[in-house]
Amino acid sequence: MCRLLAYAASADTTFAEIVGEGFENFVAMSDEHKDGWGITSIDKSGEVTRTVDLERAVASSTFLDVKDRPADSGLLHLRLASKGLTIDIKNNHPFVDGTYSFMHNGTIRPAASVEAFIDPEFANRAQGSTDSERYFYVILSEIKKHGLVDGLRSAVTKISDNCNFSSINCMLLTPDYLIAACEFNTGEQSEWTVNSHYELRYRSDESGVVISSTGWGHDDWSVLDNHQVLVVDRRSLNTEILPLPLRLGA
Repeated sequence: MCRLLAYAASADTTFAEIVGEGFENFVAMSDEHKDGWGITSIDKSGEVTRTVDLERAVASSTFLDVKDRPADSGLLHLRLASKGLTIDIKNNHPFVDGTYSFMHNGTIRPAASVEAFIDPEFANRAQGSTDSERYFYVILSEIKKHGLVDGLRSAVTKISDNCNFSSINCMLLTPDYLIAACEFNTGEQSEWTVNSHYELRYRSDESGVVISSTGWGHDDWSVLDNHQVLVVDRRSLNTEILPLPLRLGA
C-alpha cells in the first residue's frame, strides 16, 4: 500500500542527488500515499537519525528540511494506511530498534497473526498497532537465532508460509548492510494499481545502490524478482541476490 525508497552510498549524499532525475516524481506519490512519511539514516558507527510526520511529503515543511540532510544511507517511506489501521505517528515507518531500521509495503491480515513468531525478548516492544512493526520484530527474532541475512530470509519465509498477506516487501538498514526483500502474493491483487505494483527495482553504480518501489519512472532499473532478497554491503557496495524461501526451523 506504501512506497519505499532506500540507498547506500560511497559518501554522504541526499536522496535527490543519488536518485537524480525523477526524485520529485517519487515525492509526488505522497498525494496518493498521503498518511505520513518517514526518513531514517544510520551511519557506519551506528548513530541513527529518524524523522516522521503525518503530513503528505509534498506538503510538509519538515520534509523539505530533512530530504536534503546528507547521509551515506537512507530509508524513505510514504505511507498509505492499510484498511483498519489508524493514522497515528506511532504507526509511521521506518521503525527503529537499536541500530536496525525497517520499512514494509503491503498488508498482513490480521496483524496479530505474526505475533506467534516474535521472541519473548521483543514481544512488548511495538509502540503502534501495525502489522509492519510486528513484522519487524519477527525479523529481529529470527536475526537473533540465525544472523542478519539468513534471519531476515527466515522471517520472510515464516510469514509467507503461515500468514495471509498481500505483500511483505521490506527494506532493512543496519550500520553494515542494506537489505531488500521482494515477496508478494500474486493471488491477492486488491491493492494493485498497476501490474508492477509490488515490484522492486534497483540501480547500482559507483555512487551507490538505490532500491525502490515502482510507480514513478526508472523502469530501466534492474528488477528484484518476487521471492528474492538483495543484500548490499555498505562498505564495499557489493551486491548479492539470494533466493526465498529459506526454511531454517524453530
